[in-house]
Amino acid sequence: MRFVAKTLIILLCLTCFQAVRGASWVKQDAGTLAWLHDVYFLNEKKGWIVGSNGEFLFTGDGGRTWNKKKQFTEDTIREVHFFDEKNGWLLCERDIYSLGSDAPSYLLTTSDGGETWNTVNFTGDVRKRITRIFFAGTDFGLAIGESGLILSVQESGSVWKRMPSPAPYLLNDGMFINKERGAIVGGGGTILFTEDRGITWKQSFVSSNANTKLNSVFFLDERMAWAVGANGNIYQTINGGRVWRKQTTDVSANLTDIFFLDTAEGWAIGENGTVLHSTTAGNVWTPSESKVKHKLEKILFVGKSGWIVGFGGTVLFYEAGNVPDNSAKTAPQIKRRN
Repeated sequence: MRFVAKTLIILLCLTCFQAVRGASWVKQDAGTLAWLHDVYFLNEKKGWIVGSNGEFLFTGDGGRTWNKKKQFTEDTIREVHFFDEKNGWLLCERDIYSLGSDAPSYLLTTSDGGETWNTVNFTGDVRKRITRIFFAGTDFGLAIGESGLILSVQESGSVWKRMPSPAPYLLNDGMFINKERGAIVGGGGTILFTEDRGITWKQSFVSSNANTKLNSVFFLDERMAWAVGANGNIYQTINGGRVWRKQTTDVSANLTDIFFLDTAEGWAIGENGTVLHSTTAGNVWTPSESKVKHKLEKILFVGKSGWIVGFGGTVLFYEAGNVPDNSAKTAPQIKRRN
């Protein structure tokens, strides 16, 4: 009996191991070949995917199916953000070959859940491309872009104020940790942090930094964060962004985005279908099969379900049932949407 019990335990452990080991990203048919740039979920059911040529996809069933909404712009939609079920913003980009007197970037806003959209232009002489908008709560936000451009907006969302540039490089991504503290990353190895809502920015110390272009930053909490960039580089901070240390990935592909579910488990994505997985806070990164060779743009988890979007209409879904259970996990956050 004791032998049988031990045998059953071993078989059970092997079965669990195989289930975890077999967990994989599954390609979804989103009905589009557009270059998809962003994915955002308001809750576990409602989500949006946006991309080139005004591509705008919606799900009301937790991402099991995606429906194409009626086209309301032919411009590229770089980013989507909803504050609630009614109010949302899109960051859009015009074709650089037909700009004329128009600025390259502008916003579309909705107050009826995306049924209708209104154009909001960045005020002032803003002729530089905006790469990212992010918010500290619902009453303050920043827009960042080329040549170190930073703009701030108050609750109304109609008047954007140019702020002193903290760096001369392209700024690619940013995130607020709370209503005062945040960080931005960009070209030339730029990592800057603020403790006063962006009035002033301080240069972070980055170990082994060879002017690596950084594309994305993700804060799990007020202490722990990761940033990814060119040539497979990943950096981690454990003191709120003041000091960053390089992690080892053994890949050379440019990395575009990163997401952590908790203090141990995280994912990084990039060009050539690169997907990396870590269960050790990034101290060890393991390649994960994506079955695509396209550039992957954004990754997001809601609960235990994950999505990756990218070039060629790529939508990858991580089956919730295949995510290894971890009792130490904290409630996952929606990426950079505070």
